Order: sequence, then structure tokens, then C-alpha cells
Amino acid sequence: MKTMFTSVMALVLSHASNASNLHEAAAYGIAPLPSLQNQQCGVVEPVTLYLPQTQKRQVLEQLSQWHQHPLAQFVNCFSIQTYHAEQLQCDIVGSRARMDCRWQQTQTIDMNQRRIVFVRAGDGIASSTANQIILPINASLSLFAHEIGHWLGLADEYAMAPELAEGFCVGRYNHASFNVVVTDNTVMSGRELKQLWRRLPWRHAVADWRQLATQINDEQWRLGSAAESVGLHPVATCNAVAGKFAWRPLIAMTPMQYHDINEWPELYLELIAHPR
Repeated sequence: MKTMFTSVMALVLSHASNASNLHEAAAYGIAPLPSLQNQQCGVVEPVTLYLPQTQKRQVLEQLSQWHQHPLAQFVNCFSIQTYHAEQLQCDIVGSRARMDCRWQQTQTIDMNQRRIVFVRAGDGIASSTANQIILPINASLSLFAHEIGHWLGLADEYAMAPELAEGFCVGRYNHASFNVVVTDNTVMSGRELKQLWRRLPWRHAVADWRQLATQINDEQWRLGSAAESVGLHPVATCNAVAGKFAWRPLIAMTPMQYHDINEWPELYLELIAHPR
């Protein structure tokens, strides 16, 4: 509790400091930095935003509208820290050129606290782990939301890079996925299909297990639901892993498939709010 109180007070003092400098900024013709509006901290530990000392305005301008985003109801408490370029070492890793960044002085960073680090653009694509998200400073609000979606339990619905798919698609992942399930086959027996239905995170939205597949014969069912229904719809998540098939509840594309789709399905918001 002491750590949380200290973090929240640091944020309050940071904003107070910004306010006290408004007059000075105006005197020199410098526009004050945008603020993060309508934060809801309460007893929630803030997520720390690490901004490059010389490029913080661009990030704050984007995030000034975050409070209006559907995911803000789940993550909307931030503290702000700045850093100098020499404090962070970033490399490009993996087949999709993801950013991998390491702090040069870890004693100044709480490695157990969730943090979002903004780095210069052009150093690879965004990446996330259980406690850290790396984003370019020109990241859109929709890309920010996509990465927050991972923290909230949503998996990618595009083809994962092989090195990530090999972990996720065989069950070695650091959290359960609310929007993607993986099977070893596309054809199942009735008994297997019922078992799959029972473990679906969105089972409450599927009234009958038979909505998940089409019957082939007395013993076999081919997975896949009617287009208009909530059920099983194939996604490319596990394309890089032979013998693994990924499914989501909706046929329509979502922000977890293309981050610039700004409409978040009500079912996904419900799954985040009330995980089953």
C-alpha cells in the first residue's frame, strides 16, 4: 500500500509541478504539455509511462484522449516518468522485427510493476510481456489499445510470429486467452465437441454445443459456426504451428486482428470485465 501511495502521490506532484510552470511556459511562448484526463486511480497501482525526455509531447497528445476509449474502464491510472536515451538499450528481435528493450540501470526501475515504454520510431514494431509494453513514440491510440488488450487477456488474431506461436499454440503462455482457443483438429466427435464447448471462455454466449460445428456423420463434427452466430470462427493465430488451429467467437474482424479497427466488440469487453 505504501508503494502504491507513493506512486500516486508522485503522479499528483508531477501534475502539480506542470501546473506551477504554466505561467513560466506562457511567458516564453511555450505551450504546456497535454495532460492525462479523468484518471481513475483509487486503490489501483498506476501503470508507469516512460517517455523520452526530449519527445514526451507527442506521446501525451495521443494519450490525452485515452479516457474516452472503451478499454480505459479497465486501465486508466498512469504515472509519468521520463528517461534519457542512454538509459535504454533496444534491439530488433524475431521474425517480425519486434522491439526488445533493456534498462541499463535496473535499480531505478521496479521490474515487477507494469510499465509502458515509448521509444523512438523506426526501431521495430511494438511488443509486450507480462509487465512491459514497448511502443514507438508515434504509436496511435488504437495501437496503444491493442497492446493494453494483451494485458487484459486478449491474444493476437493475426498469424503470430513462429517464436511466439510455438509457445501460445501449445499452451505455454503467461495468461489465459479470453478471445482465442486452440484445437488439435478441425474434426471432432460429439463427446470432444461438448468438452470444447464447456471450456470456451465465451460459452455463456453459445446456447448449444451443436452451434460450434457441422455434423458430418453419426460420429463426427466439422468445427466452424454459422457466420451470423457467436461460436467458433477460424483465425490465423496458429498458422505457424503445424497441427494447431485457432478459433475466436466472432466472424467480424476485431482490433486484436487489425489494431486500427476501432470498434471493440461488446462480447470482448464483457469477457474482460467478467472472465469465466
